[in-house]
Amino acid sequence: MTLTLAPLGGLANRMRAILSASALAKHAALPLRIVWLRDKGLNARFDELFEPTSFFQVEEIPGWKNIAFLPPCKRNLFIPRLLQIGYEQTFFDPQLAELQHTPERLLELAKGRNILISSGLGFYPADSSLYSSCFLPKQDILDAASKRLSELSPDVVGVHIRRTDNAVSISKSPVEAFIDRMRQLNPSQFYLATDSEEVKRQLNQLFPGRIVCSPQPASRQTLQGMRDAVAEMFILSRTSYFLGSYYSSFSDIILEMNGKGEIVLV
Repeated sequence: MTLTLAPLGGLANRMRAILSASALAKHAALPLRIVWLRDKGLNARFDELFEPTSFFQVEEIPGWKNIAFLPPCKRNLFIPRLLQIGYEQTFFDPQLAELQHTPERLLELAKGRNILISSGLGFYPADSSLYSSCFLPKQDILDAASKRLSELSPDVVGVHIRRTDNAVSISKSPVEAFIDRMRQLNPSQFYLATDSEEVKRQLNQLFPGRIVCSPQPASRQTLQGMRDAVAEMFILSRTSYFLGSYYSSFSDIILEMNGKGEIVLV
């Protein structure tokens, strides 16, 4: 009997799914198998981003085998369903979104069974303090991020503004709301992480000489883009205060890691 997890989505989605699966496997007394799928949401191997950890092991799956771990749907002609007949239980996001409110029920369904979970949700309660110890950036990423952090002022405020494909975040956490909070806090520096070059230009104009950000554009589809995302997460989690975007798992995890901050809402 084994709990197999295929963490899906972007970086933060996968991190919270792994932490959830680790907690569920521990409570259900099941061995944990984590299979890492590269796709357009995250085009990098786990070991290209993070150091090995004693908390879990990650198995890299070749692209052509990914389908065996994906939720069955019209787009993949429901082929995964045929490849998942060896599991006694399979759990995907719609069902997990309901079960996350009754973790005892999910635990009951998992115990003593061979199960597959494919998800990017935080589907089971986990200790958020483990993010820092379970996900240690590769040494060269850590060194570069630590150097950048050492060059920032002690009162630097971290800012994560999610744009592009996140319509909910755009409507609930507009740039104008961030500007208001940034003016109220008024530190000597802001460390800005955003997937919008326009936002970078706008905030540099409004806060001249006080905005620090990566010179590289945000990208999920390149290895360098994902390595930059890991570095940004490390830096933002260590700022004096953090302003995050609504409906962004990246912001949510940083807020949990930092412990000081808020999600900016209108």
